[in-house]
Amino acid sequence: MKITILGAGAIASALSIPLTDRGHEVRLWFTEYDMPIYEKVSRGEPHPRTKIVLPSTIKLYKPEELERALKGADVIVLAVSSRGVLPVSKRVRETIGIPNEPIVVVAKGLEVVDDRVRTMTEIVREHMGSSNIVYVGGPSLAVELANKRPTYVVYASEEIDLAVKIASEFQTDYYKITVTNDVIGLELSAALKNIYAMAYGIVEGYLEAHGIVNKNLKAAVLSKSIEEMALIVSLCGGQKETVYGLGGLGDLYVTALGGRNSMFGNLLGRGLTVDEALKEMEIRGVGVVEGVKNAETIKRFLTEKNIPLEKTRIFNAVYAILYEDKDIGILFNSI
Repeated sequence: MKITILGAGAIASALSIPLTDRGHEVRLWFTEYDMPIYEKVSRGEPHPRTKIVLPSTIKLYKPEELERALKGADVIVLAVSSRGVLPVSKRVRETIGIPNEPIVVVAKGLEVVDDRVRTMTEIVREHMGSSNIVYVGGPSLAVELANKRPTYVVYASEEIDLAVKIASEFQTDYYKITVTNDVIGLELSAALKNIYAMAYGIVEGYLEAHGIVNKNLKAAVLSKSIEEMALIVSLCGGQKETVYGLGGLGDLYVTALGGRNSMFGNLLGRGLTVDEALKEMEIRGVGVVEGVKNAETIKRFLTEKNIPLEKTRIFNAVYAILYEDKDIGILFNSI
C-alpha cells in the first residue's frame, strides 16, 4: 500500500517504522512547523524526538508538496497535533477534494470549532469531508514504538470492518492492534488521560520534592482518575469497558509514567508556576504539552454535556491549578 502520513512529529515518525516493516510505501509530509525536523532527517540524521534514523525508503515531502504526497495514496494518516487537525483537514480538501481513501486519525484531544467543542473525528468528517475514518488510541509512547518495543493499541471506527481492514495492514509482531466501534469512548479517553496524567505528575513531583515515599497515594490518583474518566465517557454515550481497557487505563498509565503531561505536572508539583513549567518543557525540547490547552477545552465540553462538577473533582482541581492560580493543595483535597 501507499500510505501518506501527514505530520512528522514523534508519533508520526514512530508509526512509519511498523508501516515500513510491513512493506508499505511510506510518505512523510512535513508541515511548516516540522521544517526544523525536515532539515535533520533529510540529511540522514536521527529524528530529534525519537532519536532514530528513519528508513531510507521513506519519502519525504515539504509543506508545499502536499498534492504530490497525497497522489495515489491508499491510506492517509493524520498525525498532526490536535490543533493542527482543522487546518490540515481543510488543506487536504482544498488540495485534492474530499478524499476517498480511509483516514486514520492519530491526534488526541478536543478542539473548539464554530463555537462548539468537537472531537478529532468530527473535525475530519466536517472539514475534510471524509466518513471513512479510523481513530487510534491506547498506550503508544513514540520512542518505544520507534524502537520496535511491544506496543498494543486500539483502532476504532463506526464501520468496524474498516477498522479490521486497516488493523490487518498496519499490525506487526511488535505493533499489536485490537478494534472497537466505540469511537467516542476511545476519543474521550485519549483526550482526558492527559489531564489525569498531569494530576499524577503533580502528586509525584510533590512527593519527590519533599522526600516522601507514598505509592498508596499515587495508586489512588490513578484509580480515582479512571473512575472519573469512565463516568464522563458513559454520560457521553461511550462504553466504560473502553476506559478500563487499553484506550483508557493503558493510555493513562503509560502517559502518567512517561509522557509530557505527567512531566509537566511533576514540575508543578515541585513548586514551579504554570509559566515556569511551560518554559522548562520548552527548554527540554519535548514538544507541546497538549493537556494544558485541552484542559480549557474539556472544561467547556463538560459544561456543554451538563456533567456535574462534583463528579469530576480531580479534573476540576487540575483545571483550577492551570487557569485559576490555585495552589496544588486543591488537588490533594480532591482525591
